Amino acid sequence: MSPQDKEQKRKELVERGKVLKEEIHAQETELSALESKLYEQAVMIPNSTHPTSPIGPESAAQLIRIQGVPRLNAGGRALLGNESSYPLLDHVSLSKILDLVDFEAATAVTGSRWYYLKNEAALLELALIQFATQRAVRKGFTPVITPDVVRPEVVQACGFQPRDEASQTYWVSTTAPGSTSKEAAHHHQHSALCLVATAEIALAGMNMNRVLEESLLPIKLAGFGRAFRAEAGSRGAEVKGLYRVHQFSKVELFVVSKADQVESDKALEEIRQFQEDIFEELGLCYRVLDMPTEELGASAYKKYDIEAWMPGRNGWGEISSTSNCTDYQARRLNIRYRTNKIRPQVSSGSISEGGSNSYMTTEFAHTLNGTAMAIPRIIVALLETYQQKDGSVHLPECLWPFMAGVQVIRPKDHKFL
Repeated sequence: MSPQDKEQKRKELVERGKVLKEEIHAQETELSALESKLYEQAVMIPNSTHPTSPIGPESAAQLIRIQGVPRLNAGGRALLGNESSYPLLDHVSLSKILDLVDFEAATAVTGSRWYYLKNEAALLELALIQFATQRAVRKGFTPVITPDVVRPEVVQACGFQPRDEASQTYWVSTTAPGSTSKEAAHHHQHSALCLVATAEIALAGMNMNRVLEESLLPIKLAGFGRAFRAEAGSRGAEVKGLYRVHQFSKVELFVVSKADQVESDKALEEIRQFQEDIFEELGLCYRVLDMPTEELGASAYKKYDIEAWMPGRNGWGEISSTSNCTDYQARRLNIRYRTNKIRPQVSSGSISEGGSNSYMTTEFAHTLNGTAMAIPRIIVALLETYQQKDGSVHLPECLWPFMAGVQVIRPKDHKFL
């Protein structure tokens, strides 16, 4: 081949290389877009459900047990509970009489469904946090104070959809109102954060991208944080007073267990029993429900709700829940642990059971969560349950050590009517 032919061949190969490079780049771009679309569809797939979970909507929930007897207003359904000899008020009326909550000032300062707790109500929130946290520590939970702001990918990995149009998520922004759309888009893409709807999200993220030692499991955490919820679309009695608000304090239980269904099911029952123990100690009338498939959300494999009887609502109101999410969150957060199992290694067409050809393996953990104390709703239940004829509220004895000497909340300057 002549030098001229060689040079011509080299130029052809160089040009061909350029074309191939452009084709590869285009195909990589297309592959990346397809992978993103595939991931977006994959994350919409919910967890499987426990074989014992009821199938259907909320009305299909199965009653596990009722603890205590509902307190009813005069003329109520006497067969269902104890009829009061005097009218029972709701927590909003009691809060006015006892000067415990200022909704009007909060509405002016922030907006509807925000509130100031004051006087004994402020003490009561702190008391409930201490009470729940101390009881959790006694049961082997490690106390944690969590961040209230997290990255949106952590929220999504836990089974919530922060970018959904019907999202209950508040976004944190450092872009001032009136900024250009370009500035806002840059901020949203590179530095967007979310206010958490539950400390479960921050607690789950604590072990993100970690490989844990099996001997450390189960990891039991009791996290305190604030919960923020937009509560779009809620209305009526659900939004009255403290029952459904945009911000509240919460003590959350979180467990990382081995990927053993028997063990994680056992952990779920232990969390539920802990919840029942503290609600019994508070003297609340409550019921436990095994929640049906349509109420599990994306992440839960099995879920229990606990509802307290609230005389002012003349009905039950949810105060707690607990869920086994199996490996749903762990897979998305990459929470693994080293197992004591030995996985056989294939070598030269044969399987070696031990020796230098065997190695340790890792598995995705199971995660569980449960509400130890959602403060506003417990305050609702306590005020309405323990109200007296003169308008006072006698607090349960278990809270006295945390109430700065207050055992009874009494009406303030004006006479109870």
